[in-house]
Amino acid sequence: MDSLRVPPHNIHAEQSLLGGLMLDNSTWDRIADMVVERDLYRREHRLIFRAVTKLAGDDQPFDVVTLAETLERTEQLDAAGGLSYLGTLVNETPSAANIKAYARIVRETSVLRQMIAAGTDIADSGYNPAGRDASELLDAAERRVFEIAEQETRGGGAGFQPIKALLTRAVERIDDLYRRDEPITGLATGFTDFDMMTSGLQPSDLIIVAGRPSMGKCVEAGTEVLLDDGSVETIATIVGRRRARLLTLGDDWRLHPVVPTDYVDDGIKPVLRVTTRLGREIETTASHPYLTPTGWRPLAELSVGEPVAVPRRLPVFGDSPLRDCEVRLLGYLIGDGCLTAAAPKLTNADPRIQADFVAAVAAFGGDALTRRLDGLGLWGKGANGKFVPAPVFRLPKEQLAVFLNRLFATDGWATVLATGQPQLGYGTVSERLGRQVQHLLLRFGVIAKCRRRELTGPNGPALAWQLDITDPVSIQTFVTEIGIFSKEAALERVRQALECRPEQTDRDVIWDEIVAIESVGPRQVYDLTIPQTHNFIANDICVHNTSFAMNLAEHAAIQGGKPVAVFSMEMPGDALAMRMMASLGRIDSHRVRTGKLEDDEWPRLTSAVNILAAASLFIDDTPALSPTELRARARRLKREHGDLGLVVIDYLQLMQVPGSNENRTTEISAISRSLKALAKELAVPVIALSQLNRSLEQRPNKRPVMSDLRESGAIEQDADLIVFIYRDEVYNPESKDKGVAEIIISKQRNGPIGSLRLAFLGKYTKFENYTDNYYGEEMH
Repeated sequence: MDSLRVPPHNIHAEQSLLGGLMLDNSTWDRIADMVVERDLYRREHRLIFRAVTKLAGDDQPFDVVTLAETLERTEQLDAAGGLSYLGTLVNETPSAANIKAYARIVRETSVLRQMIAAGTDIADSGYNPAGRDASELLDAAERRVFEIAEQETRGGGAGFQPIKALLTRAVERIDDLYRRDEPITGLATGFTDFDMMTSGLQPSDLIIVAGRPSMGKCVEAGTEVLLDDGSVETIATIVGRRRARLLTLGDDWRLHPVVPTDYVDDGIKPVLRVTTRLGREIETTASHPYLTPTGWRPLAELSVGEPVAVPRRLPVFGDSPLRDCEVRLLGYLIGDGCLTAAAPKLTNADPRIQADFVAAVAAFGGDALTRRLDGLGLWGKGANGKFVPAPVFRLPKEQLAVFLNRLFATDGWATVLATGQPQLGYGTVSERLGRQVQHLLLRFGVIAKCRRRELTGPNGPALAWQLDITDPVSIQTFVTEIGIFSKEAALERVRQALECRPEQTDRDVIWDEIVAIESVGPRQVYDLTIPQTHNFIANDICVHNTSFAMNLAEHAAIQGGKPVAVFSMEMPGDALAMRMMASLGRIDSHRVRTGKLEDDEWPRLTSAVNILAAASLFIDDTPALSPTELRARARRLKREHGDLGLVVIDYLQLMQVPGSNENRTTEISAISRSLKALAKELAVPVIALSQLNRSLEQRPNKRPVMSDLRESGAIEQDADLIVFIYRDEVYNPESKDKGVAEIIISKQRNGPIGSLRLAFLGKYTKFENYTDNYYGEEMH
């Protein structure tokens, strides 16, 4: 019997709709935005409605005669029922007075039919996926349903209203505001000065909160980053290509692969060089955070003697093998090869090494070897200019071990000191080579200290770089997994000197003490935006990369008691919850993420959890939402909870318009318009976070202006309130305004513009009201 069911429709409503239009042509304007051709069930009705639409568009009358003539010209009069049926529609329609009611019935039955069709298609897709996986099928199903949900807005606007009625409501509103004791007419933010300037966040307003990504937390252009294929590239190269897969430190203290969500060119900034006791170096801006035992802290707050986190292992190996003979040759020639003579020559006189080298040359081919060295950039390099070529970094683990084995056979050693301390080492006059070898050892979990030594040679003083391996775990790993060709006996003595089996650790990082912080002047700098963890490994050191808007959301939900919807397209919901717990409990955010809390912090965490649990705060962390999906979800949340106080979107540039073939600027324009429409429809303030263009980095005054809004000037037009965040300490390490954020109101449709100050507590990712003398001196 199910197959005999007739789809929902109402013939009488369709007939009355068409008859009413023919009776009174002026009613067209009342229903034109409510009904479209496909909403009518019977084919003859769709043909008649199409003819009505054409005549109305041409500003021509549409009655029985004109419609019959139009349909006859297109040879569709008979299909539409003929002249007699048109007459019947008019004669059987009592009046056009209720035409909007007819149109509403027609539209509702159309929506029901579309739901049935969508359900059938979704079921068919489930039985016949045609090669699509479950996530693709779900996406397609959601799009079908959302397209139907979109039709709820058709004809839903109030349309024109007489000024008299609007004046009455406006006067009543003014009188209500006059009788209030407080000046806040909208949703209070908790920031006193901000509320005084804006009177709170107003219903139906689109509010843009914008700031530069990374806010000055950058590393120097030549900083090297390890990628997941084993290759090492400078951050300048990665930002230029805008594609990479690298390592980040997770909450479990282990390294995991990650893909950045943004690649940031931050222009030229003052840079400081940080050197650790292990000899690792990196150049960053003063505001760039480092991981310390007390959490992430900017370099400006650190001093010599403090520990920072560095990887104790980088378990990444490539899958691009070379011929074994080539791997051995590279190890020998980079270590003890003369590459400036007529032909490559090994200067090491050890008979076993010489025999192994000759066999490798014979297998590779003598003539081909010079060409290969030239192609790698090694040919013609003296001892000071030698380096490890790129293919070596992408070798599988076994071949990388062979390369290091032969390299250490030339200028490496294994010894037991007079104190009984076993030691492995390697020496070179090329700083670049020394640091590359230090990095490659770290792939195996071998920690080497790199130090500079001054030597006295036949040509006078010279510099050399020495790698010392004294850590027991590292020594045992080296002996077991790498070894040294021709020095096996010395290596065995080192192994025996290890008193006991070293303890292993599950963590991928150790603490390394800062031994020097020095200014190196202005440099080109870059940064990467890393989702969730917000950190990455650069130069073998852990470095870090939406708090204002989230503070507004917290206040609205907790103090204001209003339901708040947060669409977090950059950060997962649980990570956002942790950030809010840290903000409310005033606990270092890194300690919250890792669970390493002090005894006095647990009660504050419990209090924060209880406060947040009682708040009506809803987080949707679905990535890349479309305007349609976001609007449908916000509408549904409002229906379910009867009210909605605030919508926060983090961030606007991560939204997408499905199927858009326009450029990104046009797409962002469509998104900003849809968000303004959402604010008006739900009568709530909508806060959208936005990024700024890179161009402001080239200006002497880094304070953003409206033309800096990224990707679209349409954002400026659609927004009712535009707020920029500026922190001077990001650009000026010696700024007297440390811990201060300048909130710049650049546009306010119904209020003043200007700036105000808030206190910024970085380790809690929290903004607070600013007071004079907050940091021990008067602020002006």
